Amino acid sequence: MGIFDVFRRRRDLGPTAAGRPERPASQPHPGFRLVEADGTASLTLDLGELPTDGVVEESGEEPNGAFWEGVAHFVAPELVSRLELDSEGSMFAAYGAPADLGALRDRLLPLVNEPGSMATVLDRAARDGVTLEGHGR
Repeated sequence: MGIFDVFRRRRDLGPTAAGRPERPASQPHPGFRLVEADGTASLTLDLGELPTDGVVEESGEEPNGAFWEGVAHFVAPELVSRLELDSEGSMFAAYGAPADLGALRDRLLPLVNEPGSMATVLDRAARDGVTLEGHGR
């Protein structure tokens, strides 16, 4: 982040955006942030202690940024084709139109919070012969 980024005006585009002192009851995991700054938008998810990490690890996958990029490609290829993904080991990051990022967040939210939903996706990927980490790159 550059010095001017500190002063750049930001607009909150979602209920779990950074800077909220409390998360709404409807958002059980505060990791997602959907933010717009200077005409661009980003969606990020902090990784490391997600409710579905155990299910992911039991499947033999590592729940890192590359894994979540693969999940995004697997469950929402039509959205991901319009986005730029640039994740790291401890963070999933996507950039693009706010509407597309909001739709992607909505698709990923159950996979972050619901072990059963994640297990279903992992089973489907295994049946299809897809290793999610790096999928779609």
